[in-house]
Amino acid sequence: MVSWSALGRSLGVNLIKTNTKIPLVGQNVKFSVGKSLFGDHGHKTMAMQPSRWQWHKFKDMLHLYFMVGLIPVGAIIFYTNVFIGPAQLTPIPSDYTPKHWEYHRHPITRFIACYVHNSPQQEYEKFLHFIDEEAQKMKLRQLEKEVVSKMAERQDYQAYYYRPMINKYLRVNKQTGDEMLNRLGDDYEE
Repeated sequence: MVSWSALGRSLGVNLIKTNTKIPLVGQNVKFSVGKSLFGDHGHKTMAMQPSRWQWHKFKDMLHLYFMVGLIPVGAIIFYTNVFIGPAQLTPIPSDYTPKHWEYHRHPITRFIACYVHNSPQQEYEKFLHFIDEEAQKMKLRQLEKEVVSKMAERQDYQAYYYRPMINKYLRVNKQTGDEMLNRLGDDYEE
């Protein structure tokens, strides 16, 4: 593929050299296209030309991806259409249940239905699962609304997120209070 571009470049340059002898001028730079050099006399100059690297790289990549992608896919499509062909409709035996991909006529469509896409039954069950999840979320939201309304109705400050106090600290606090009561006595007046 790279050699094709190089071959085209060399042929294109040769064609330009033989057919045109007119120098090109662009932005105050003189481009010499068909200038021939004379032996070893005088200055040897190289003609300044704008870079064509990007164009050659594009052509090389185009040839590569054409060869890698389009030709094999075209060969597979040609083979399936010529040698395999579309499916023929035949009666189904009574003891056989066809698979979901066997209902398609073209072999490539059958391949895609078998190996790429999910079966219609699986898609249906995924949709039912989604509906069930949404129904459960709806029930939970309704229950949360009821809890909030009951708390507002009864003016109950101990909400569903209330965490009771740990008993260890309650016992320590009670013990400290009892010790202070024993030390100070019971006859405290305000």
